Amino acid sequence: MSKKFLSGYDPGMSDRIQASRRVQHERRARGWSQAELARRSGVTRQLVGAVESGRHDPGVSAALGLARALDTTVERLFAPRASAAVDVLGEVRPPGTAVVGALVGDTLVSVPRGYGADGSESWSLADGVWDGREVAWLPGGAPADLVLAGCDPVMGLLTGLVDRAGHRVLGTHASTGRSIAALAAGRVHGVLVHARPGELPEPPLPVRRWHVAQWQVGLAALGAGSVPPIEQIAERRPVVVQRDPGAGTQQAFARALRGTGADVDLPGPIGTGHVDVARRVLHGAGEAGVLMEPAALALGLAFAPLETHAVELWLAEEWVSLPAATALLEVLSSEALVRRARLLGGYDPSGCGSPVDGGTR
Repeated sequence: MSKKFLSGYDPGMSDRIQASRRVQHERRARGWSQAELARRSGVTRQLVGAVESGRHDPGVSAALGLARALDTTVERLFAPRASAAVDVLGEVRPPGTAVVGALVGDTLVSVPRGYGADGSESWSLADGVWDGREVAWLPGGAPADLVLAGCDPVMGLLTGLVDRAGHRVLGTHASTGRSIAALAAGRVHGVLVHARPGELPEPPLPVRRWHVAQWQVGLAALGAGSVPPIEQIAERRPVVVQRDPGAGTQQAFARALRGTGADVDLPGPIGTGHVDVARRVLHGAGEAGVLMEPAALALGLAFAPLETHAVELWLAEEWVSLPAATALLEVLSSEALVRRARLLGGYDPSGCGSPVDGGTR
């Protein structure tokens, strides 16, 4: 068993810290305290704490006890393993990128974090640093319990409320298409996706499904009455801030253009999300932007709807029984979430948390 210990950013000293994070993750996934794991393993709570902090390699009998209590093998729990990670959206990140991490099964997934990443004037708390090959953990960094991808504004409310319940959940912004691709690749536990009611694609793997909300997608512009009609956009071809092709809002825009018989390939920058599109329109990057109504209202833009979309939460069936997933579902249908969601302009959380088609696909 390796005697290395990660200090600072040195990726060559990651074996013990990875073992410690696996023990901690397995314990937290079961909702156990360190004292409970110690009792079940026949070791002291101090030893569990030392193992989870990376200060101590357990002896053979202690390692066997911990592995037995966590229903796994010593090899899986403690064998040296580099902190190799995959990006949550499969992107290539430059070395030095600050990230947070989550374990999806045995896969360490990294989610980038940084200044302004969420549109705020703050720096996000990072777990580690991506060095081009793997994640070098920062002191106190540890994998989260659950990771979601999606572009619905309720995701921040969900993760915040579940965090208060004692389970760390990461949310990463991605269009519906990219979120589903991440789910298919095993890089997230669940996704928030949207489309016209009844028109979401088939999930790429067995999932449980819950209704979240409804909101409108359409076009936004500066000033009351300033949103050009879709026919005028088709004819004049102005610069329009758009989304990636996998985004439900972009697909709605393309359908509207096709309905006029126009070419759907219009000029314009591509926004990373609804709020980014709204900001670009606000700063004059386009005559109009393709986005959801809540984002337009939040930044004081005029809005003209194209379609009404339904939002669903999909959790992969194999992860539904995780304690963090259970906590997430309890929050999803709670008054604490729904009353906060109703504060968002243009956002209708009626029926939030109700299963869709029995909740299984």
